[in-house]
Amino acid sequence: MARKQKRTEEIGDEIHLRGCIELQLLNGFTGEPVGERIKHNTVVTAGRRWVLEKIGSFSNQTNSINAIAVGTSTTAPATGDVALGSEITASVGRLTIGTFTTTNLTSNPPSWEASVLFATNQATGTLGEAALFNTSAATAGTMLSRVTFSTIDKSTSNTLAISYTISN
Repeated sequence: MARKQKRTEEIGDEIHLRGCIELQLLNGFTGEPVGERIKHNTVVTAGRRWVLEKIGSFSNQTNSINAIAVGTSTTAPATGDVALGSEITASVGRLTIGTFTTTNLTSNPPSWEASVLFATNQATGTLGEAALFNTSAATAGTMLSRVTFSTIDKSTSNTLAISYTISN
């Protein structure tokens, strides 16, 4: 992978893990409520790391993120997206990422990273979008994340390295 440049863009969508507990004290004879409490709780760093670890878990292949796809659309992503705007499917379509390990998972703050190198004969064209999926089958599966960017003209004389980070 090429050396990473300092990220200056603001992070996009966020998932805030939240918890809540409801406690209800009941009369042992009548079952009537005697008192109740509702408290919000803290989802700890180790728990957030565990959630991110499940993204790349191969214990259940259909529930793991295992592919990066690229396409030509530059239409802004929306939370309702389920596919790339114009995925490149001529050649490889989606490229399956190599073996996932938790070595790419950091603990504090929790973040998970996947990377792929598209060869000279893969993903050629004017690229403007990328996404993470749970399958390498083109136009199938569940999309986790989508991004658009200023177009890149990739020809057969270039390779393309992509590193995708999900963090909390």
